[in-house]
Amino acid sequence: MSDNKNTQTRVTTVLQRMSEMVSKDARYADIFAGELNTMLEKIKQQDGFGEQAEYDPRGDGREGTFSLDYVAGIDDDCPHGIPTTHDCELRIQHGVCAGCGRQTVYPK
Repeated sequence: MSDNKNTQTRVTTVLQRMSEMVSKDARYADIFAGELNTMLEKIKQQDGFGEQAEYDPRGDGREGTFSLDYVAGIDDDCPHGIPTTHDCELRIQHGVCAGCGRQTVYPK
């Protein structure tokens, strides 16, 4: 039996569970959004997403200022055209641009 009791597994599991909660009930999105945005901002200020916030999950900081109120790939238009769609491992339908890799989540 493998020992998967590590921080990476715990964080991944909690984030997956939160994602499932949000997909089932939009009220959880409202509950999580403020605190999540605050946490991401603190990480960004400490260069946790790179010196120019290039790894910020809300959007590449070199291309603009992003928050949960403005997320790259959702709130801006992709310059490459219409994305293709597929289901990811969390069963969330994504539109993925072949040109830049931006993703748009489409509710099912």
